[in-house]
Amino acid sequence: MSNERLRAKEIVEAIVENMREGLEDLVTEVVAPSLYQVYLHDDDYDRLKTLMAKIEGEAARMLDAELVRLERGEVPAVKRLLGQVRKKPELAQPVRRYVSAAGGWQIRFQPDPNDRLTPGDVEVVSEFAPEVAADYSAGSKTHRILTSRKFGQGTMTTRREGATSADGAFAKIAFQDEKGPHTFFMAAEEIVLGRQAEGVWADLRLETFPDVSREHARIKRTPEGAFRIKDLSKLGTWVDGNAIPPNEWCPLPDQCRIGLAGVINLEFEKVARP
Repeated sequence: MSNERLRAKEIVEAIVENMREGLEDLVTEVVAPSLYQVYLHDDDYDRLKTLMAKIEGEAARMLDAELVRLERGEVPAVKRLLGQVRKKPELAQPVRRYVSAAGGWQIRFQPDPNDRLTPGDVEVVSEFAPEVAADYSAGSKTHRILTSRKFGQGTMTTRREGATSADGAFAKIAFQDEKGPHTFFMAAEEIVLGRQAEGVWADLRLETFPDVSREHARIKRTPEGAFRIKDLSKLGTWVDGNAIPPNEWCPLPDQCRIGLAGVINLEFEKVARP
């Protein structure tokens, strides 16, 4: 196999790395993300799609094994080596349990929908559990963990995206969907807006009519601190009542109303940063 090809084991390694970086400490438990969205270049996806079930199974086994390894690490290594666990049985139990947030793993594979990845790249985005999606859309985004492996670099980088408040955010977006009012704080340089749907990732997810596409629009912040918006939908995106052309980056005012498919409005506002 050519060294230029993404190997299945590198996908598994990226998923496990993502889990390690996404752990959240509680008092008696350490909780790992349970949902992993894996993006691949089209070429790699087509080549590996018949192996996706095996890759998913291998990744799940490795995630289980990593939780066991981390849990064992809660018992001090020196005490284990000295045999003090036998003398004090309470030491045989870890200080905290390491668990998946949803009690298992959901791993989904998808070709890169935005043509950002090159052959050999893999991007993993995780969440704690799909059933708490409404909490994330309300702004609790510190649990969105992104791991990237770029071909030729030989290393993976992982970062947390999002913010729980205006602190650290570039902008806030207020809206009301079928679940009620929400405020989303944009802390990533680029986000996707879309309807809540199985198998498709959106940063700001809306419980609304199917007129809104699963990936409806993107907003990004430029290095100069300005904002741009791109319509990716079938039924259109409006800014302050004006339709924007599809598939083009258009200026987004620091304060404006964004309309999606004529069925839902979002109030966008840049956050002043010190």
